[in-house]
Amino acid sequence: MSGQLRLMSVHAHADDETITMGGLLATCADRGVRTANVCCTDGKLATIVAPDMPEETTRPRLAEIRQEELRAACAILGVAEVHFLGYGDSGMWGADTNQLDGAFWKVDVNEAVGRLVALIRRFRPHVVVTYDGVGGYGHPDHIQTHRVALLAVEAAHMKSLYPEAGEPWRVTKLYYTSIPLSFLKKYAEMAKEAGMPPPFGVENPEELPFVTPDEWITTTVDVRAGIPRKRRALLAHHSQITPDWPMLAVPEQVSIEHFGDEAYQLVISHVPTTLPETDVFAGIEAEEAVAV
Repeated sequence: MSGQLRLMSVHAHADDETITMGGLLATCADRGVRTANVCCTDGKLATIVAPDMPEETTRPRLAEIRQEELRAACAILGVAEVHFLGYGDSGMWGADTNQLDGAFWKVDVNEAVGRLVALIRRFRPHVVVTYDGVGGYGHPDHIQTHRVALLAVEAAHMKSLYPEAGEPWRVTKLYYTSIPLSFLKKYAEMAKEAGMPPPFGVENPEELPFVTPDEWITTTVDVRAGIPRKRRALLAHHSQITPDWPMLAVPEQVSIEHFGDEAYQLVISHVPTTLPETDVFAGIEAEEAVAV
């Protein structure tokens, strides 16, 4: 992997990687960037939306099904490696399942960080992308993923931490996924003009829990070339996403023309970069990030 740029995405459940950054993953593959996706939980408690997947026969196999769906989606996006930390789904915030043995929300954070540090030190990403402190919308597994990813990025280059997890590696840049308010306002306006329901069923986008203020956005990436693959990858998550899901209800050409960017927040950078950026690798040369 010497000389090749590398990006690692760290997400809570299968489908999060495509929803939040499928365009970036696809365009990374186009430019020869090697990518890896880490999925922290088995997603077994998710709502099954596919009409051809009956609850009684699908639920017992949902964890396995979602792994298969994630591998299929990542293949479409050109993701080179898919890893599973193996923790249990915690369910939505406040559910009794948050307290189950094996639920990601209840795991030993130190142990989980060690697992991710080992993956970081082996894959040696220059860029890592995960969620912000509220996990996008408050799901406990997303919040825990944020905590584990942030700690692992900071620990991976420290020789005294997790010495059994491999040779230290310093991640050059860390980003949070984001959906800017302006993006959702534009979507809502176009949906209204077309006589379509508002995105995610909410008239005022400011009420959506995963909105990011535009002034927090540091990095906007043109992913138009990857939009068709992102849409196919979304459909690969068949148990979770139907063709009328908000971001798929918009015609593909409209998505490319009007919603062809993905936005991120840069939170750690060990190289100089000028904000705002249009490239998560801005300031990085592959040979600059080396094992320490």
